[in-house]
Amino acid sequence: MVKTLLTAALVSSLLPVSAAVDAATADTELSARQELQNRLQQMQSLSADFTQTVTAANGETLQQLTGELAIKRPAQLLWQTDPPDDTLMIASGETVWYYNPFVEQVTLYHQSDIAANSPMLLLLTGTQEQWQDYQVSEPEADYYTVRDNEADSELRLRFDQQQLSSIWLRQQQGDIIEINLAEVQLNPQLSPDKFEFTVPDGVEVDDQR
Repeated sequence: MVKTLLTAALVSSLLPVSAAVDAATADTELSARQELQNRLQQMQSLSADFTQTVTAANGETLQQLTGELAIKRPAQLLWQTDPPDDTLMIASGETVWYYNPFVEQVTLYHQSDIAANSPMLLLLTGTQEQWQDYQVSEPEADYYTVRDNEADSELRLRFDQQQLSSIWLRQQQGDIIEINLAEVQLNPQLSPDKFEFTVPDGVEVDDQR
């Protein structure tokens, strides 16, 4: 038994240090990814008010918005900003509707196409295969980073106990979007009508599906 342990210790000491470090890093990342997915599974629905700040790569504040957020997993989302910069985005499960009242236009996308390139929608609809394209870490308790190295983007999620409290997103061009949530309701009953969109009269439809 002692000889076996000594042999194992000797073999492990001969392995490249980088391989051991890489294995430990992979295990840590897998654990963080699973923990984040477990937390999101507990969040079957959510509604909240939000404040959003968009900052350029040089630190200049580009935009500040307030609005309403609603999520119904696994695939529905409502994102509505208040006037004077009011817009509405609805992910119905199959289609993403983006409505801009100022230009009187609504644009339609296949949700599967958008989810493949959007960490925000990936959190709603992401398959295990899609998650493999993202690196997840937990630098501190209740705080996760989700990186897409290919697209050079990063998502950060902070939780207050089990409730999502803030979202931070660095886009490929370097802009930073920071979203702070308030009046959060975890797992409320949300009407299916909330995630449907009826095109108003006189609004142009740009169907990109």
